[in-house]
Amino acid sequence: MVYVICFFIALLLLLYITIYGKVLDYNIVLLMVTVAVSNGGYYALAVSHNLREAILATKVSYVLGAFSPTIIFFIICNICKVEIPRVLITIMYAVQLFIFMTVCTIGESEIYYKTAQYHISKAGAYLTKTYGPMHTVYVVTLVFYTAAGIIAGMYSLQRKTVVSRINVDILIFVDLFMVGVYLIEHLVHIDFELIPVASTAACGVILIPLIKTSVYSAYSNPEIFDSEFNKNGYIIFNKNLKYMGCGDRAKSIFPELTEWEMEKKIPGNGGRFNTFLRPALMEFVKADSSVKNVVRTFEYKGKLYSYEIGRLLRSKKYLRGYYIMIIDVTEVIREAKGPA
Repeated sequence: MVYVICFFIALLLLLYITIYGKVLDYNIVLLMVTVAVSNGGYYALAVSHNLREAILATKVSYVLGAFSPTIIFFIICNICKVEIPRVLITIMYAVQLFIFMTVCTIGESEIYYKTAQYHISKAGAYLTKTYGPMHTVYVVTLVFYTAAGIIAGMYSLQRKTVVSRINVDILIFVDLFMVGVYLIEHLVHIDFELIPVASTAACGVILIPLIKTSVYSAYSNPEIFDSEFNKNGYIIFNKNLKYMGCGDRAKSIFPELTEWEMEKKIPGNGGRFNTFLRPALMEFVKADSSVKNVVRTFEYKGKLYSYEIGRLLRSKKYLRGYYIMIIDVTEVIREAKGPA
């Protein structure tokens, strides 16, 4: 029964991702699919009636084991803004695909499982097995991707102005959690499979940083930000006025942004932002929610900038955060005034 519940929860999470449509990483969709398929395989194993059915169900359940370590690693890299060459991505997936192909030989050869014995307990059917050489290869890849994910996360912790430490901590926890569950299953003999429950829970946890990254991305708010991100600057805060990111143009106008830590309060020491924008932002936050966007200008070193302060809303009703959009209007004003 637990496997069925995990299967439907995974499907609901996949449906949510599909409907939400703003998560900026296709790898989460792949992870949801592998978890759902694998949970179905674990259920089929539990209700199997003989060794042949159990082996087939085991092959299906291994979709998760074969591909999820790679997918989780790619999700970590995406959140941590660690770029991986496409050629290397292709090679990694090819290796995992080869491992899964050897899994499909279970019952036909001894390359992955040397032996498999069928048993029935109160929790359902299960297999006891002895492992072949390719299972050792699988364990090596599992250790590799876990270590690589932790290294990517630790590297990103040194770049707190680019990556949220909270997001990195969540992803490293998920990585270690999944490996820990796998080790418990192999070191402590239990009739019940923990992986379906753990992987389904891990999917829900991984969604937290992915959705948060999406919500506060300019790319996910096209109704507010146009496509010319390099021309116009933007700065985004959550509803508690914690800094959630900005564009390169904003950094060129306000250099102190390169020192701001993600998901932390606005630093209060000097800087152009505190001089020109902070008072207006605080005034807007304290104003009644019916107050429309604020549009003002400021001048610095002979250039005139126009800025707009507005709210990021969910379903046009619930407050998610605030944004500031800055545009250099110096040339526009000069052209409007005409020759002196």
